Amino acid sequence: MKHLLLSVLAIFSFTLVWAQEEEKPLWMDIQKAEHFKKERQFEPKSDRGGGSLSLPFFDDFSTYSLPTSDPDIPASVQRWENDYARINCTFPILAPTIGVATLDGLDETGYPYQFIEDAYGSADTLTSLPIDLSGLGPDDNVYLTFFYQGKGRGNAPDEQDSLLVEFFAPIGGDQPWSTVWSIPGEETDGFTAVFIPVDQSIHLQNGFKFRFRNYSTLSGNLDHWHIDYVFMNNNIDPENFDYFEVAFAECPNTLLQNFTSMPWTHFQSNPSQFMRNTIATTQRNLSSSQADNVTSGFKVEYDGMVEDYQNDFSIIVVQPNELFTTDYAINSAPNDFVFDDTVSDTTATFNVSFYEDPIGILADQKIGVPNNDSLVFQQVFQNYYAYDDGSAESAYNLNVPGGRVAMQYNIAQPDTLLGIFMHFTPFQNNNDQENFLLRVYANNNGFPGDELVDNFQFHSPQYYTNGYDPFVFYPLDDPIEVDGTIYVGFVQDSNTELNLGLDKNTNANPSRLFFQLGLGGQWQSSGIEGSVMIRPVFKSGMTNIWNNVEEVTELPVEVYPNPTQNGVNISWGEFATVQLELYDAQGRKVMSDRFSGSQTTWDLSFLDNGIYILQILDDKTGMLTTRRILKQ
Repeated sequence: MKHLLLSVLAIFSFTLVWAQEEEKPLWMDIQKAEHFKKERQFEPKSDRGGGSLSLPFFDDFSTYSLPTSDPDIPASVQRWENDYARINCTFPILAPTIGVATLDGLDETGYPYQFIEDAYGSADTLTSLPIDLSGLGPDDNVYLTFFYQGKGRGNAPDEQDSLLVEFFAPIGGDQPWSTVWSIPGEETDGFTAVFIPVDQSIHLQNGFKFRFRNYSTLSGNLDHWHIDYVFMNNNIDPENFDYFEVAFAECPNTLLQNFTSMPWTHFQSNPSQFMRNTIATTQRNLSSSQADNVTSGFKVEYDGMVEDYQNDFSIIVVQPNELFTTDYAINSAPNDFVFDDTVSDTTATFNVSFYEDPIGILADQKIGVPNNDSLVFQQVFQNYYAYDDGSAESAYNLNVPGGRVAMQYNIAQPDTLLGIFMHFTPFQNNNDQENFLLRVYANNNGFPGDELVDNFQFHSPQYYTNGYDPFVFYPLDDPIEVDGTIYVGFVQDSNTELNLGLDKNTNANPSRLFFQLGLGGQWQSSGIEGSVMIRPVFKSGMTNIWNNVEEVTELPVEVYPNPTQNGVNISWGEFATVQLELYDAQGRKVMSDRFSGSQTTWDLSFLDNGIYILQILDDKTGMLTTRRILKQ
């Protein structure tokens, strides 16, 4: 394996040797042990009824097209039988059009297929719905075409990894599925177009399907392939195929100047100060012909009320196969836009969209849903600050005992700091038994200074199966009043790399992230691009959500009998999926379980007498509750 791991010696007054902050680009090259290979069963998970699709088949992934029970996504846009791939616009670099399907080592829940270091095998699969190709023959020039990119902002697939395309034969053939195209792992500078003929009689039937598969490391957010602009039709000439498409290629994530999110009450203190003056979008003319008079604008919607700001000019000439940018006035003339600070008292969420006039393949078939001529994101104002956009394309860690990480935030007004949101990305090793302590520092001439509050409660990285990139709320032992510039983060117990999520679409680290390499080390500015996913959480005047510390940090947990000689009953009110962990007085995890229900019983008879700390983490809310247990 290509470990970027450097040896570390950091014990009390000993000299530090090779200790450093480190970016794990979610990239590895491991010995793919045969006994770890895993062949997955590809059962369809389609929620869609009806018969086969007709040609043309098209998906640019600008709309969520996997199976879903979301009532806001019409069944007519579903194109795939399963949901193992990840639809996103943050991992690729300059995709042909906005939105891709990413294949990696995480399953559909966002959890590794096998959280074992050397696990390797078939990982994600993206299988089309059945397509009716009956009545077509080899001379009808049926082709499947798509674009792919290896790595992007994520992890480059190793040369042992691969991306495959397989065709399904409804009737006939030696095997139902056969591989018709594959490529070994690689990092590609851009996206590559592929044309695959569908010219075998066993495939030219009603019920034909195709699928993408990747062979990769199964132990985390690794080995990324990005697929875009999947198109199948007849009468295609690969030598003269023209996409006739002008579309967005990258997605903006905020209209704020320095943050992707901030507490609503803090924003209300001076709304104009926090707004961007201008913003630019990146677009692409995929066509081999010139595009003229491309008009654009942006909209902001809140509670059904829409403000529309159309650019007062068009881009007159866009050359063939050209990337171009479009500038928009936000909080500057002529728009002078500011989010309406009167719409809510404690939280607010605005829907923001950038748009251009529809130009592209089958644009008229996507009426009523966002497409690649429209970018949509939510501007969220709750009770936390964020620099990151919520997606981890890479991993950040320190590899030294006592290593400290601290992110600087300039707080707009005095408030009560309740705790910290953090995302730990699953990467190769399950570190949920490692320990860290939360830390909050004052400002010392642009560096972390004195600790503002004592925190003795041990915490551990938590991973979830309820989606990609979940944040966990880690409460302070005692909330604290803060103002001005503060630094929030943690100190780790060992040299194990805890792998914080690292967002590569924003770049707050160089000016705001600081690290310290063990006891006695000096604070240093980070040299790694991106934004580490650490967010301070405040009371922020909330009345309906988290209106006091108890509501944030605690479930209604009861532990009895306590003290105990043998075991305890643990209840937490209503039905929930929780992670339960028990730590001894030295911070060592001695018991762990994941449980769905409202109560459970633990046998503690085998434990030594003493004080233990029980932590219960709610999967849905991220709220963490702690209780002390006396074993005697």
